[in-house]
Amino acid sequence: MLTKGAVEDLIMQHLSREPGGAAPAGKKVPAVVKKVFLSDWELRRIYKPGSKTVQVPSNVIVSPLSLDWLDYNGITVLRG
Repeated sequence: MLTKGAVEDLIMQHLSREPGGAAPAGKKVPAVVKKVFLSDWELRRIYKPGSKTVQVPSNVIVSPLSLDWLDYNGITVLRG
């Protein structure tokens, strides 16, 4: 059975192929840098307990459920 990380790696390898070129060497893609959308589960993974802020890239879309969870717990999202 494939893990979530293995599936993500396979998808990223397939999408990052250049037309007419060879596939890039398989390496681990950073969790947040290449993401466009952050789900509730992914945001909770990068949140450090006890912190009142979460740093995310400026181009990331944060899910509405995540925003509700952050607001309820008084956590501020820092973009950039």
